[in-house]
Amino acid sequence: MATVTEGLDGVRRELDRLDRGVVHLFEPGLDPAAVRARLQDAPDEVVEWFAWADGTRAEEDQTVDEASFIPGYVLISLDEAVEFRDEVEVESDGDEEWLPLLVSPAGDFYAVAWTADEGVVQVWSYVDGASDQTDYPDMERMLRTFVESYRTGAFEVDDEGFLDMHPELADRVYEAVNRAS
Repeated sequence: MATVTEGLDGVRRELDRLDRGVVHLFEPGLDPAAVRARLQDAPDEVVEWFAWADGTRAEEDQTVDEASFIPGYVLISLDEAVEFRDEVEVESDGDEEWLPLLVSPAGDFYAVAWTADEGVVQVWSYVDGASDQTDYPDMERMLRTFVESYRTGAFEVDDEGFLDMHPELADRVYEAVNRAS
């Protein structure tokens, strides 16, 4: 099984291949001890995520497209993730913790959810107004889906230079990566 770092590196390679400037905007990762101090019971995968990069540097007049990790979503810092989580209400069974990883300007997000004694439960995507949410069994599978989406052209740079998604192809990639036995 690939690690979170290997998955993040894979997405970075795809962004670099597409000559996306966001690869130069990733902030240095946090010391794992600092992540653990902030999120005492966070699973190793969550610590690894924020140790890889602590968000995306914002620059003057920057567009969401210029900062996108995947089409329309920006990699956020641990401080931003905690602030976002504290401002958003999410249905939960009570003992589950969650933290956003990627956020769109519309307030849609990808989040990791876990319980203290079970580790990572899942990763899910919340899109306001969508009838279904997309679930991933774990962070590695989400990242593998992103890498494959870039490799297959489900995520690509369009004729105008914007990072774009082809929903039907992205759905096929998702199914292939997440529904495989």
